Amino acid sequence: MSIVEVARLAGVSSSTVSRVINNHPRVAKDTVRAVRGAMDKLKYTPSDRRPGPKPGMRGGLSGATIGFLVFGTGRDRTTPAFEELMRGVSAGASRYNLKLVYHHVLDSGNLPSQVIDGPFEGLLLHGSLPSAGTKERLRRFPTVWLMGNRRRPDWGDQVMPDAYEIGDKAARYLLGCGHKKLAFLNLDLGHWPFRVASQSFIARAQEEDAHVDLVERARSDDERTYWPQFAGSAADEVVKRYLKLDPRPTGIFAADDMQVALIQPALQRAGVEIGRGNVEIISCNNERPYLIGLAPRPAEIDIRVESIGMRGVERLIWRLNNRALPERIVTAIEPIVISHDGKTMDWADSDEN
Repeated sequence: MSIVEVARLAGVSSSTVSRVINNHPRVAKDTVRAVRGAMDKLKYTPSDRRPGPKPGMRGGLSGATIGFLVFGTGRDRTTPAFEELMRGVSAGASRYNLKLVYHHVLDSGNLPSQVIDGPFEGLLLHGSLPSAGTKERLRRFPTVWLMGNRRRPDWGDQVMPDAYEIGDKAARYLLGCGHKKLAFLNLDLGHWPFRVASQSFIARAQEEDAHVDLVERARSDDERTYWPQFAGSAADEVVKRYLKLDPRPTGIFAADDMQVALIQPALQRAGVEIGRGNVEIISCNNERPYLIGLAPRPAEIDIRVESIGMRGVERLIWRLNNRALPERIVTAIEPIVISHDGKTMDWADSDEN
């Protein structure tokens, strides 16, 4: 008996069955009931033989120390997504009985002595790219980068959101709401994952004979800091350019929640009606604190940050057990879409039926 047969009987995708088995919180209750019912009918029991390292089978790594370094920011400027990432890393380290040492490194040219002389088996890295000298000192460690960077790191493995799927799913959501004139609004033009997302957003729209306008602005603060500080004037500038578009797009993809917290109010101050039947917005990251006060709430792309942290630990364990392999491994975590009314969208299911 296989997961494919369960998926076929339940009328869902194999990935949805996997999410139900692993108790993923973003699966509709009706879908969970259907999958559990199919499992009972087929007498299917999930196997404990999962890919990747297992507790007690880590090549002697139990009790090893790994470092988690965050470049370009201090502890006083964490974001909601970072808190989720930290939860995932901590849960991963606990699950595999690893010791975790955590440092913020505001000045990458001045590594703490605990890092230089630390007893690390490997490193998880997050944030801005370090200086050339620091990079050379870190390259001796097996390394996994977490999340997407403004510019891609040139060493180490990486676990990150699937930027291509983010753009594709944003377009699919807006197209499914009936919009044919779309726009991508972005206050951070130089951010590499945003460029990838915008390209896939355009590609999906073109497949459906829809039009996309890019309304973007270069970031103006110090790019050496990882988390930006956007000014309200930047959002106003982008909104003014959006208002001049003719015909004006009715479906908007905002690059992330930090931005939509400024962009949506700026649109509403300019007299743009937001909501069903008017201009609709989808944003990215599902960082709920940024969405407080937005009415109506935009649809969201959940990039599964906690899962990225957990998978990062697993990827580092894999790298520690496969140090000699020369190729770098990039793992992209699939996002999910949460509609304006809080429902999880799963196109994989509808594509199969």
